Order: sequence, then C-alpha cells, then structure tokens
Amino acid sequence: METSLKHHQLRALVAIAEHGTVRAAARAVSLSQPALTKAIRELEEDLGAQMVVRSGTGMQLTAPGERVYARASLILAEMRRVREDIEQALGGRGGKVTFGITPFAAMQSIAQVVDQVRLRMPELQLVIHDGFVGPSVGRLRDGSLDFLLSVVDMDKLRGDLSYRPVAEVPLAIVGRRGHPLATARRLADLAHATWVLNTAQESFGHGVLEALTASGGETPRVVECTSFAAGMELSCGTDALAAVPERFLRAPWIGERLVKIPIDEPLPAVQLCVVTRRDALLTPACEYTIDCFESALTCP
Repeated sequence: METSLKHHQLRALVAIAEHGTVRAAARAVSLSQPALTKAIRELEEDLGAQMVVRSGTGMQLTAPGERVYARASLILAEMRRVREDIEQALGGRGGKVTFGITPFAAMQSIAQVVDQVRLRMPELQLVIHDGFVGPSVGRLRDGSLDFLLSVVDMDKLRGDLSYRPVAEVPLAIVGRRGHPLATARRLADLAHATWVLNTAQESFGHGVLEALTASGGETPRVVECTSFAAGMELSCGTDALAAVPERFLRAPWIGERLVKIPIDEPLPAVQLCVVTRRDALLTPACEYTIDCFESALTCP
C-alpha cells in the first residue's frame, strides 16, 4: 500500500532517535510535545508499524523505527540540500556545508579555506567535525556529512562511497628533542623503541607499523592511540616515537618540541582524499569548499 510520508513526521522520528525523550526532541524541532507525539502516531499509522517504545530512560526506536530512521536522516538531509542548491544557483550566499577533516588537513588548510569560503558566501554555515574515516563513514551514509577529507584505505571503501585523491602526504618519524635515537638511520634500529601509533587500516601509523615489522628488528611495542592531542603529548613528553605528516614539523608548537629522525628507508606514501557518497549531488557551496581545499592542499 502506498503511503504519504510527511516531512514533519520524519523530523519527529529523527529527533526522538537523536535526543531520546519527547521533551528534548520537541525542543530540538520547535514543536510542542503533543504535536511531536501526534506526528509519530501519524507516521506509525501510515506505515502500519510501531516506531518507538517508552523505556526507563526515555524513548527508544523499535526495529522498524531504526530502519525508517536510517533512511529518514538521509531524506531530510537531501531535502535541505535541494532547497540550498536552488537558492545558491540563483545567487544565494547562505546554506550549510558539513564536513569531516583530519588534523593534518586542518592544520595545513583550514584557515585559508574558511577565509576563502566566507569571502564568497558570507552567510554560509560551516560545520566542521574530526574526520577519521572509521567514525565518519556512517555520517556520510546518513547524509549528516557532505564530505570527508581524510586518509582512506581505498580497498575497504564500500561501493556506495567514492573518493578522489587530493594530495600525497610524506611522512616523518619523530621523537622528542634530545631523544637517544635522534640520529638513527635505519628502521630496524627503531623497532625496539616504544611507539605511539594509530594502527587503524586507514591511518598513517598502519603502514609505518608494517614497515617496522618488516625491517628485521625487534617486534615494536605500540601504544595504540587515536587521539591526536594525546599522541602529540606522548611523543613530546616521553621517549615514544611517532609517525606524522612531515609538514606538521613546520608548525612552531610541534617543530620546537619534536625532531625528525633521519632514517634512510622511504616510508610508505599515503593519500589524502575527498570522500563522498557515490550518489551524492553536492550543492554549489559544497563543491566550492572542496575546490578551496584542493587548492590549499596542493600548494607547496
């Protein structure tokens, strides 16, 4: 049976899923609590299935509710983008662009890009998130991220996502100033050290760990760390070694505390990519933001 789903019904369900209570959800979408409850009830009647149940901590989605929520988030995001696309095509300077970005790309380009985008579209709302691939792909798929700027493991991207390489990222092995291994020339000489690495498949550290393991030295002792701030503090404040983009060392607050260890072997190259949903139709504002990043990241 064909149903007639309405925008306010989907908004109500998404709000319940994201806020957990009727009161918080109603506040988030600027509805009264009775109006939000009515929208959920209408949605349930239209679909012939219960969407939410009350629990001890608030409201939870049922299994059918979870399935509708997964699609509703994307539908609402696409409806917003349709409006923004037309407004921008007609000369409007507003709208919203939401993206994820890794610390490396942010340090190298974010200030320049935001200035450029603001100059052309002063009313545009920019929403910026940390952009490691693992936590971000779900947000790409549900439409809450327009794009992701990150290092990716291209073999692990499912067919619903596409990527475009933007820049190659040279890596450096670093340690604190005065590190006892600061003059080492071979990876094998560093294998016995303690390392702080993000070993996720799409991370800088994964390829370095593979190179260390293959170097013939001892098995590396690794502190697995996905936090950029924690990793930097461990590298600067202990004898732990790390792998970072070489351009990080240009930042005074990093270059004054860490030194590059001049090993002779080449380190694995990594690609910084723009990742989007394969079927995504990006708004003009989103396309322009990506263009600005590509220009900034390819500058020497």
